[in-house]
Amino acid sequence: MTAEPARRAGEAPEEREVKLRVGDDFAMPGLEDLGGASVADEGERLLVAVYWDTDALDLARAGVGVRHRNGTWTYKGRSRRDGHAVVREEREVEGCDGERLPDELRAVVAESADLALLHPVATVQTRRRTLRISRGNESIELVTDHVTVRDGERSAATFSEVEVEYDRGSENLAGAVVARLIDGGAVVDGTAKYVRALRALGHHPPDVWQQ
Repeated sequence: MTAEPARRAGEAPEEREVKLRVGDDFAMPGLEDLGGASVADEGERLLVAVYWDTDALDLARAGVGVRHRNGTWTYKGRSRRDGHAVVREEREVEGCDGERLPDELRAVVAESADLALLHPVATVQTRRRTLRISRGNESIELVTDHVTVRDGERSAATFSEVEVEYDRGSENLAGAVVARLIDGGAVVDGTAKYVRALRALGHHPPDVWQQ
């Protein structure tokens, strides 16, 4: 993976992750033997995400997304690829209810959609198990997600995926973990949960999210 210069002052933080598609029977391979890596199991939790967009899916068509999940609003900017990783701007505002887009995100979201037209368009429930893997100065977060796309009271779709999230400087450890996951049957697939949810609900979002 190619190293990048440090962000300039005032630039938004970036999310850097490798997403991998797995089957429901996927078994997490052993990871402790990766050159002295330590693995800490941070347990499991339930995440409920409500994605907002317009009827015309203006945000999805712009390759960006907005969600409210467990008390936190998140804006994800357009993505780019760095090897297997998807890299994108990510802004979060914590401690907010899900009824109104917070002021801190309104300007950036308004670049892609009319704020007056935004409303909830998809609900995704995720049962997530998190492992924290460390080796020397490197650290990554490895999560296994079992995802349900809701359509009212019914389940529209279910799928499972694994994500390896890391900061610059931890590329070597992340690469070793991704290689181990691929050997175990996982397949690199950068498709966002939001896009999977839209497809499950009968929409046809563009492929800009997979660039």
